[in-house]
Amino acid sequence: MAVIGHGGTDIIRQLVGNVVNIFKKKRAPCTSPCDGLVLKMHYQWTFWLLLAGFSSVWYSWYHRDVITCVSHFNAETQVRLDYINICLSYPYVEEGSTDRRFLLFYRWIHWTLLVLAAIYYIPRKISKNSENPKVKKLIEDLAVNSHRYDQIEKELVDRAARFIANNLKTHNGLYYKFVVCNVVALVVDILSFQFLDFVFQGRFLHYGWMAYPYTRDPVNFSDYMSRTFPPFAKCELSVTNKLVGQRTEKFGCHLTVMELYEKVFLGVWVWLIVLTTITCAYLIFLGFMWLPYFRLMMLRVAKPLNAKDTVSNTIVSVVNCCKIGDVYLLYRLKQHLSHARFYELLTRLSDPELIKTMLEDPADRAVHARNGQENLRNRKPNVGAHMGVPKGKFNNPNDLFISQDYGRPNTSILVE
Repeated sequence: MAVIGHGGTDIIRQLVGNVVNIFKKKRAPCTSPCDGLVLKMHYQWTFWLLLAGFSSVWYSWYHRDVITCVSHFNAETQVRLDYINICLSYPYVEEGSTDRRFLLFYRWIHWTLLVLAAIYYIPRKISKNSENPKVKKLIEDLAVNSHRYDQIEKELVDRAARFIANNLKTHNGLYYKFVVCNVVALVVDILSFQFLDFVFQGRFLHYGWMAYPYTRDPVNFSDYMSRTFPPFAKCELSVTNKLVGQRTEKFGCHLTVMELYEKVFLGVWVWLIVLTTITCAYLIFLGFMWLPYFRLMMLRVAKPLNAKDTVSNTIVSVVNCCKIGDVYLLYRLKQHLSHARFYELLTRLSDPELIKTMLEDPADRAVHARNGQENLRNRKPNVGAHMGVPKGKFNNPNDLFISQDYGRPNTSILVE
């Protein structure tokens, strides 16, 4: 039974073109303080991976026979379409002598991929709502001009140092929001595993391990992949189905899309394992930021030639006056600065007098300079200094006169 979907080829071509453009275009730097590579692996890479899986399965459903059934009583007779419609929803395989496992996922599994793709976009919405516009603008300026070698890089360092000095010990919210976003991403990974394991009736969590070394049994279909996605199944219509009257009809069915399912979901399983492991490791990395030694190693850079102190002493001086949010912000700024410029930034933040100068208002600085000039104008002149009188006997002008009795000056005139 082939059902042709009009316009389906155009949709597939558009989706493939969007995926190809992702790899062709230049990767934009991550400038949001509450975003990162691990989060992008969730809301961007995994999103497109699940969407590609949905598109491939959806294309197979609408452009080929997804099921072929024959009756156990007469294999030459064509099975009615209404019977096939029921067999699409309720095929089963026999496990043991009496147990039946119904393959309820066969008809709807591609919509499950679409729902998971929407769920994996949740971390992006949370991170976008947690952004700090000023910090984002600062990181954008550093990222856009990081390739330049002129004076603008020094100006950006001045701007970054002034911003951090003005807002010191107020960035803890950035760190906590970023950690929450990554925790949400990890929760999405775990829930996706549990959800797919529920859909596949407890066979997805260990799917990759149990199927290894992926040898197939094309005769009896006894391997784990064939038992999870059986290509051949049975279907039974009885009095309960109301379509066969008072008799029971049994059909043997070939589920042609199962061969695609086993490969698509093997790739999804491997990717979810890798993604969950990376997310857990990154959360451990963020937790290590509380350790002083790890902060030192995280902010360490190569020592420039004009450095007056060791890099370790400079970093320790900065870290001692910073909170966890400030350390996280410095770590994000380090990704967009050269080693020399980042060391210069650390040097400015480690000098209290320099921080005080940066925090001083330029208007107040002008007032202090004007008051200093007025004090110089109003200062009384030093007579001895202007006359050039040498220090010693006649430092006091009154000493030029010879004192007589009672301290009166001698006014007599010597006549020769």
